[in-house]
Parts: sequence; C-alpha cells; structure tokens
Amino acid sequence: AVKTDLCYVLFTSGSTGEPKGVAMGTRPLAHLIAFHAAHPRLGWPARTLQFAPLSFDVHFQEIFSTIACGGTLVLLEEAVRRDPDRLRTAVSSLGIERLFMPYVALQLLAEASTANPPLALKDVISAGEQLQITPAIHRLFEQLPDARLHNHYGPTESHVVLVHELPAQVSGWPAIPPIGRPLSHVQLALRDEQ
Repeated sequence: AVKTDLCYVLFTSGSTGEPKGVAMGTRPLAHLIAFHAAHPRLGWPARTLQFAPLSFDVHFQEIFSTIACGGTLVLLEEAVRRDPDRLRTAVSSLGIERLFMPYVALQLLAEASTANPPLALKDVISAGEQLQITPAIHRLFEQLPDARLHNHYGPTESHVVLVHELPAQVSGWPAIPPIGRPLSHVQLALRDEQ
C-alpha cells in the first residue's frame, strides 16, 4: 500500500447499515481537484454555491475545486439552503454559475425554477445518489441551453471516481444517465459475486 497523508474522516453506513469511519487520504482528492482544474467546463473560476454540509464528502469537492480554479465560493444560511424557493431566488440573485447537489435537491430546485430559472447557471454536478432525469429537470435545462449537467459517482471510500457529462441536446437524455468513465488516475476491475 502507498502511504498517503490523512485529509479527513467521515462516518457512513454505506450499504451495510452499520456506521463506519472512512479515512480519506490526500492523493485521491488531489487527483480529483486536478481533474476539475483540467476540465474544459469545470476548470474556470465560477461563482460556486457551498451547498453540501461538512458531513457530506462533496463539500471538499465544492470548496477546493472552486479555490483551485480561482472561483468564488458563496455561502448561504441553512434555512435558505433547505427551502427550494428561497434557494432558487438566492442562486439567481447571487449569480451562481456552478452547483454541486444530489438528485433530490436538484429535483426540488428544478420544480421551484419552472417560471424563473437561474439564468447564470452554467454547470450542475450531481452526486451522492442516483441521478434521474425527471420532467422538471428536463425543463430546467431546456431553459438553460448553455448549462451542462454532470453526473459524478464514487463511494465515500474513494470520493469521485467516475464522471459523465450529459450532452447539450436535452431531448436525448435518458431517464437514468450513465455513471460515466473513470478519472485518469482510476483503474476499475469488474467482479462477479465470487
């Protein structure tokens, strides 16, 4: 095993239902931030909303990819973050260009944005649960032709390891988008139940 410095410890129940501590080293996170910096859409200095709580590993990706790319991290009160109508108003009024949020939060934001979408929005990164393309999400991105939806996947033990950017043409989006391809530093091995 390669020695790596500890960056953080998060507790998760994963699929077992039994809480366990996950110690995340710096190397996978450095690769993730390098991926962001090199990405043609995610590497520019965007105004990014700090949406994830510190107990969810995506907070690291939000904070450090924004800083590494020279962007501005925008903080919100918890009450605003949890209210879809107030969140949509804040995303619009603060000129938020990039969001990281799980599918359920994206769905609620999309429903709240039907009549008045946050027009500055350019990239939405969804992670933490299976992304689904609902009519509301479909409608939101039809109203934001310059925005892209990114599906990121990775268990807490490794953070993001697979990425997929949905195409600009919203009409062809599948109901369940693929989880994507591995980042350049990741090697995948497919195994059966044995």
